[in-house]
Amino acid sequence: MSARSGMPATARSPRDPVVVGFARTPFAKAGPAGALREVRSDDLGVAAVSALVERSALDPGALEEVVMGSVEQFGEQAHPGRNVGVLAGLPFEVAGLSVERACATAMASVQYAAMAIRASAGDFFVAGGMESMSHYELPVVTAETDFEELLSRQGTLLSMMSPNPAMFDRVDPLEMIGGLTAEKLADRFGISREAQDHWALRSNERALAAQASGLPAAEIVRVKGLTADGSPVLLERDDCPRPGITLERISSLPTPFRPNGGTVSSASCSRAADGAAAVMLASREAAERRGLTPLAAVRSVAVTGVDPTIMGYGNVPASRKALARAGIRAEDVDLWEINEAFSVVVLVAIEELGLDPERVNVNGGACSMGHPVGASGARLVGTLALEMQRRGSRYGVASICAGFGQGAAIVLESEDAP
Repeated sequence: MSARSGMPATARSPRDPVVVGFARTPFAKAGPAGALREVRSDDLGVAAVSALVERSALDPGALEEVVMGSVEQFGEQAHPGRNVGVLAGLPFEVAGLSVERACATAMASVQYAAMAIRASAGDFFVAGGMESMSHYELPVVTAETDFEELLSRQGTLLSMMSPNPAMFDRVDPLEMIGGLTAEKLADRFGISREAQDHWALRSNERALAAQASGLPAAEIVRVKGLTADGSPVLLERDDCPRPGITLERISSLPTPFRPNGGTVSSASCSRAADGAAAVMLASREAAERRGLTPLAAVRSVAVTGVDPTIMGYGNVPASRKALARAGIRAEDVDLWEINEAFSVVVLVAIEELGLDPERVNVNGGACSMGHPVGASGARLVGTLALEMQRRGSRYGVASICAGFGQGAAIVLESEDAP
């Protein structure tokens, strides 16, 4: 049942930012045998942006800016905002902005574009992000890890960050690593291994069901890649969901972040992936003028910081802030897209916000689909907008937690709402 009934009509403005398009690459398993292992991440960004502009039939010269991000902005991922726009063949007059907010990077891109439209700083924006996790390894860290040795290991995300040692005067670096923060979050909120395993299975089953029904096809632009043996392949869907996985199998997996007594396994954490995603936003008046049909309006945005040692909690206060700014309650929301950095992140949000699990991640999440860290925030927004349109939903919320204790959220409202 839609939450529309009984809700007052929302006042509309010509400067309301609206989502008018969404495109993404398939999310492919990262690693030496990954299908996109030899594809540059900026080329993935180009694929998403080019498809988005082409599908919109918008004159590229009408774009104000390309706002793109990646979590680690070096090498092929440096200056993504400007570089992707130029590589995509957009006019040089279209500006570029590069954004970074850890896992919330691509959502921050969308938030910036929405705020710029609201401020009359432009009418059309492309916003999103990209990441190759095949090219920049994220090592498994446990409480026993030698952090200094880890930082000296070449080619990993952590070593290439070169963090300032003074940062660790405030927070133990091992306590900020994702898997360990997830274990701590599970401890604090009493989320069991069994509950996390069940959510991981649900996520996988929903992702497979969505693929079987053809739903992600509306989002995805095909990308050339390689099979495990090196043969060319045209990748048309996410390859992270795992057919045939059972609860028995998930329950038997080790807990690498806390080998003794842990609750987080490889099934209940997001899968490292390569991919890119982009959303097109416009002012309502400009969309109408150009004949573009909005999928949804951006009603509010929010970001927040939290204790870095419970990083996965960040989406909860960000969601509360965004809901308050939109003037609605959690129970008014029809659909939620919450990034599954870990199963426990979603389960804590469901508990803290009082959500109906049947309205959360209805087509699966990052535990099954993969999490290219610089791209997922835009994927959440685009997937949510399309699903709201399919279901006739009035309100939807996309939210994501981010490294070093941050969170971001966006409230969308259907253009068809009374």
